[in-house]
Amino acid sequence: MLRLVMVAAGLVSLLSGLLKIRSLRRRPHAAAPRAMCVGLLFFGASFLVVAPPHPLLISDFLHVPNSGRLLGNLLTLAAAGSIQVLMLHLVHPPDVARRRVRHRLIVLALVALAMTVLLVSARTATVPSFIESYATYTPIFVYQLLYLSCLAVAVADLINLAVRYSQHVPPLLRTGLRVVAAGGVILAVHTGYKLVRIIAAFYGHQLPGDQSAVSAVLASAGGILVAAGTTLPVWAPWALSPVRLARQYRSYRRLAPLWRELSSALPDIKLTQAEVEHPWTMDIRLYRRVIEIRDAQMSLRPYSEPAAVAAAVQDARRRGLTGDHLQAEVDAVALVTGLRRWRSDGPGVVPAVPLRRDAGDASLAHEIRYLERVAAAFVPAQRS
Repeated sequence: MLRLVMVAAGLVSLLSGLLKIRSLRRRPHAAAPRAMCVGLLFFGASFLVVAPPHPLLISDFLHVPNSGRLLGNLLTLAAAGSIQVLMLHLVHPPDVARRRVRHRLIVLALVALAMTVLLVSARTATVPSFIESYATYTPIFVYQLLYLSCLAVAVADLINLAVRYSQHVPPLLRTGLRVVAAGGVILAVHTGYKLVRIIAAFYGHQLPGDQSAVSAVLASAGGILVAAGTTLPVWAPWALSPVRLARQYRSYRRLAPLWRELSSALPDIKLTQAEVEHPWTMDIRLYRRVIEIRDAQMSLRPYSEPAAVAAAVQDARRRGLTGDHLQAEVDAVALVTGLRRWRSDGPGVVPAVPLRRDAGDASLAHEIRYLERVAAAFVPAQRS
C-alpha cells in the first residue's frame, strides 16, 4: 500500500510535468514555465525512486550503500529548488529573480555536495530502516539535518511566495496557488515530522506508529497538491468542461420560453448562421440567445408602459427586492407591456424611457444569470 501511494504521487507529478511541456513549447525562453516543468519531473522521479523497495534495488545495482536513498533525496531537493525558481520568477522582476535564484542554487549545490560526500564516505550498509539504524552515527545525522533543513527552507519559501503571488492573479491561477500553498503546508508538516523523528532517534527515543507510512503519506499528499496546483490552469478547464456544458445547457433551456416569445414577435432579432462562427456549439448558442434577447429588449423598450413599470418598481421594493433582482422584475414587466403595444399598435408609438439596466456593462456569465431572472419573472408578469 505504501509503495502504491508513492508511485501514484510520482506518476501524478510526472504527468503534470508532461502537461506543462505544451505551454513550454509556446514560450521556450520563459523561466517560470521551464522551472515548473523541471520541478514536476524531478518531483515525480523522486517519488518513484524512494518508493520501497526501489532505494534498495538502486543501491544494489550501483554497488554503493544507500545510493538509492541519496538519489531520491537529491531529486527532492532539485524539485524543491525548481519550484522556488518558478515562484521567484512569478513574484519578482527578472533581474531580481535571477539574482535570488542564483543564491539559492549555489546553496542547494553546496548542500547536495556535502550530502553526497557524507553518505558515500560513511560506513553504512543498505538497510530499510535507515534513520533508526544510523540515528546516532554522526555523518548520517548531519546528512539528515542538512537535507531536511534545506528542504524546510525551500518549503517555507514556497508557501510564502505562493500566498503572496495569489493576491495579484486571476481567480483560476489564484486557486492553483492556494492549492500549492496547501501542499506546501503538508510538506512542511512532513519535514517537521522527519526532523523530530531523527532527533528523537538520536537521543534514543522512537515515535509511535508506523513512521515510514506517516512520512510517505504526508510527502505524497503534499507532492500531489503542489503538482495539481501548479498545473491547475492547464487541466481545470478541461476537467470542468462537462460541468460548464451542463450549466450552459440549463441556462439555454431557462431562456427558451422568453426567447421564443420575443423572437416570434420580432423575427429580425434572430442572427443568421453567417453572423456567428461555429453556430452549433452550446456556448455559441447561448451567446446568440443572450444577444437576441438583449436586441429584443432594446427594440421593445420604447413600447413599454411607464405606469406599469413604475408600479412594478414599487411592488418589487415592497417585497424587499434590490439590485438585479429588482431590475429583473421591472424589465420583465417592461417586456410584457412592450410586447402588447408592439403587437397592438406597432411602430410609431411615442417612446417612453422606463427604469432599466444598461446592457453590455457586465460579463457574459452575469448577463446570463440576470436574463434567467428576467425569464423567470416574465411568465408571471404575462398573467398579471
